[in-house]
Amino acid sequence: MPREAGEEPREDEGLRRLALDELGPLAPPLAREALEAGVLEVERDVLAWEGSHGRVRAHRVVLRLVPELCARVNETPSALDALTAAVATAVAAVAGNALAELRVVPGAAAPRTTAYRGRL
Repeated sequence: MPREAGEEPREDEGLRRLALDELGPLAPPLAREALEAGVLEVERDVLAWEGSHGRVRAHRVVLRLVPELCARVNETPSALDALTAAVATAVAAVAGNALAELRVVPGAAAPRTTAYRGRL
C-alpha cells in the first residue's frame, strides 16, 4: 500500500523474526546478536518498478541498535552482508516486495520481553 505523506516508519516484529529464521546456523554470531537485540523499522514503498511478474514495491528497513553494538556491526562486513541477505529474503517472502536498503543505525532499542513459564 502506498505510504501517506509524512508517515513514520513502523516497527515490524514479524519481519525481525523472519529475518532471524533466514540467518541460519552458519551466520556470523554478531548478525544474530544484532537481530535479537535490535528493533527493525520499515519505511514502506520508497521505490517501485514494473517487473516481469507485475509491480514490485521496495522498502527501506532500519535496524536500530544500542550504539556499541551498532558500531561493532557496521565495522564487520560479514555481519552486514548476512543481515542484508536475511532481511532481503524476509521482505521478499511476500510476492511483489523487495528490500531497497538496510540501514544499521544507533538508536533506542526497546528491551525485549520473552515468555517464561506462561508470563510475559
